[in-house]
Amino acid sequence: MFTIKVAGAAALLVVLGGAAACGSSDSSTPSAGSSIPTTADKATFCSTLQNSTSPQDAVDSLTKLGTPSDIDASSRHGFEVLLDEFKALPPSPKPSDLTSLEKKLSTADQKDIAAFGQYVTTECAAPSAPAS
Repeated sequence: MFTIKVAGAAALLVVLGGAAACGSSDSSTPSAGSSIPTTADKATFCSTLQNSTSPQDAVDSLTKLGTPSDIDASSRHGFEVLLDEFKALPPSPKPSDLTSLEKKLSTADQKDIAAFGQYVTTECAAPSAPAS
């Protein structure tokens, strides 16, 4: 099952629950001028991200929904790279699929994906229970 987990250095594998590896110098940067919206409600964004059931489900849902307006440029770019890369994954990706995908990412793309992972960790974390 595809679950969203955020922890670690390369958010591609972070989001998919894996570990980071070194990247190449090839870039997988999506084309400039993205048409993905930047007006998503944060609660809906987080819920959609956390409830995605496959890479394709995430791509379909998040491409239409977009990101909240307060996302920083690096995190937004990481989000776009993830969506672009998720398009190539099979419905039930194997660890080897994820490793291959990550290896082709540039160091800059990995850094931006990690920024997106940190954004999700910060913005989509369950609220803490009030202290007694």
